[in-house]
Amino acid sequence: MIDLQNQPARNGYAAGPSVSRFSAGKLGELQLGIVLFLILLTASVCIFWNALATQIRSSLWDGSFSESNSYTLAIPSVSAMLVYLERKRIFAGARFCSCAGALLFLGVMAVDGAMISSLPGHWPENALPTNILCVVTLWIGAFALSFGLRPLRAGAFPALFLLLTVPLPGTWLEKPLKVVQYGSTAVCALAFSLLRVPYSREGFVFYLKHISILVAKQCSGIHSTIAIFIISLIAADIMLSFSSRTVVLVLTTLPIVCVTNGLRIAMLTLLAEYINPRYMDGPLHHEGGIGFFLLALVIMFGILHLLKKSEMTTVPPQSTPEKR
Repeated sequence: MIDLQNQPARNGYAAGPSVSRFSAGKLGELQLGIVLFLILLTASVCIFWNALATQIRSSLWDGSFSESNSYTLAIPSVSAMLVYLERKRIFAGARFCSCAGALLFLGVMAVDGAMISSLPGHWPENALPTNILCVVTLWIGAFALSFGLRPLRAGAFPALFLLLTVPLPGTWLEKPLKVVQYGSTAVCALAFSLLRVPYSREGFVFYLKHISILVAKQCSGIHSTIAIFIISLIAADIMLSFSSRTVVLVLTTLPIVCVTNGLRIAMLTLLAEYINPRYMDGPLHHEGGIGFFLLALVIMFGILHLLKKSEMTTVPPQSTPEKR
């Protein structure tokens, strides 16, 4: 009878029992890490439930808040999906309760405690962003404690992407929206000039023969701007290696939105001028943005294709980044 346990390795394969013990050990560490992470996740939700419930209510029903932060509710799910899709690569070096992960978790708890204690007794304007930032950093620290630093480095993008859960103060969006407002106005003026439409302009106001329009901040398309920005981040992570091309793709977000939003304003204005003034307040005005959002996606993915193509032609075959 052949003793399989004492047979030497053949064709580069180690003996079966040692491999089984190694795999079982790694699987056990991963299972323990999952259990610990779920416990810490549940505990953090209980501790910060008031802040989380406030964000959910505000995102769904508070008009002024949901105008710019409704997307935050989808961020944790998207981040979890990215981790799941890359689970084999991310958890390849998982190590339960490593010293480095424990130190990072303790450091996060100390920083979160300092931020919470610095808030005044009443509920100030920055209390919700501060509390949600503490929750997110606590989740990242819990991930490091449960699985180690190697999985955290491997899953750096989903972890950093999770920071988008923090609601942005309205003042932080003023400058990007101002850029879109200026850009949309310029594109609209260019469209009128190319089509030889007679008009005069004073700042953001266009005067045509029968109507006048104001390109207000509400016309800047905050939802489409944020959506294109988030999609560009995800697409760059999946399709590109982290390089200057990733930065280029993300920076094209505002110009793309300016172009599509300016064309939308020009189209509505021309329809109101030459066909029916009701177009300025009709269904096409309030619900027609989806078509121009799809146009923005087409432009963005076209730029992504060109960047990916240039990346494949410039990177040597032996150093080509791993496709995911």
